[in-house]
Amino acid sequence: MHPDFAEISDSEADSLVSAIDREGYGVVQAYLRDDEIAELRSFVNQAVQAAGGVYVSFTGHESVAGTALERMANSPAFRRLCSKVYERTTGQPAPDQPYYQILRCLTGPSGQKHSLRFHYDSYVLTVLLPIHVPRGQNSGDLIVLPNVRKVRQLYARNLLDKILLDNPFSQFLLRRMTKASSPRLVRIKMNPGDLYLFWGYRSVHTNEPCDPDKIRATALFHYIDPHSDSALKKLLRK
Repeated sequence: MHPDFAEISDSEADSLVSAIDREGYGVVQAYLRDDEIAELRSFVNQAVQAAGGVYVSFTGHESVAGTALERMANSPAFRRLCSKVYERTTGQPAPDQPYYQILRCLTGPSGQKHSLRFHYDSYVLTVLLPIHVPRGQNSGDLIVLPNVRKVRQLYARNLLDKILLDNPFSQFLLRRMTKASSPRLVRIKMNPGDLYLFWGYRSVHTNEPCDPDKIRATALFHYIDPHSDSALKKLLRK
């Protein structure tokens, strides 16, 4: 277990933000070592087997205790990476908020049901770490329609955006665009151990399905909810 993760310089943070703004995403290569990825793959394989070969997910760092994902959640260096990227795009200090952390393991027919669901995230920055990436025709690529909206000042406006996106007609059009390989969509073929950063709040995104006999496992760190203090949001959650 190494004590912490690699630091990111100011110039590297600037380059990441430029890439996200220009291309829809940025990459930090080889953020985890091969042995750490092997450890996470073993964790995922055991979880999928225990679940009977169906989709399974884990929320929060406590659910992945003892793995590199827990160490990332508690890492000052990883926190500085996220805060530098956030602060450079917003011009504001990063508020002291925890990550919304999830590990998604897609496999079998149930895994396919969790694919091609286009959505916005509730958090400004999304950091994705691939663990299992299937090879072949159906490799579960990440699909992003980047930076199509601004961060909304009102939670109600954000809610309206999500309602307009999460309906059969919008989903049908986006799936047709994916099938037609629309140049507006960014298709990201991921490499295990690399970090992929994008503006999850501002970008429509999803994953393509993978073959049912394979596993697609990704860890996600969602960072900074701009509506965390919204009275309407708190009311709707009750």
